[in-house]
Amino acid sequence: MLKFNKKLTTLVFLTLIAANSTVPAVATQDQSPAEQLCRLRPGIQPVCTVLITAPNGVVIRSGPGSNYRRIGVIPYQHDVNVRVTERSREWVKLAARPGWIHSRYLQMAGD
Repeated sequence: MLKFNKKLTTLVFLTLIAANSTVPAVATQDQSPAEQLCRLRPGIQPVCTVLITAPNGVVIRSGPGSNYRRIGVIPYQHDVNVRVTERSREWVKLAARPGWIHSRYLQMAGD
């Protein structure tokens, strides 16, 4: 029969829990709307998947603003990967192709 050291077992268990947990991303007032959309921790700029919520779809622009040229449309309920950058507060860059879309017409996909 094996004997377990109760303190050591507890320490190992808690270490395993801590090592596998993630720090939840919390939106802060310092974050842009795009960063809040992707629930990013400040300073991190990864790609996230979003869902198009505008009933008529969302216009893809050549840059981060409505004054840039229209280069396409993404239909309603379509999901797309976007990258949050420092260039813009409310616009996100498409990850897989050229173009920018406004964060107002998006919601985070998944959890």
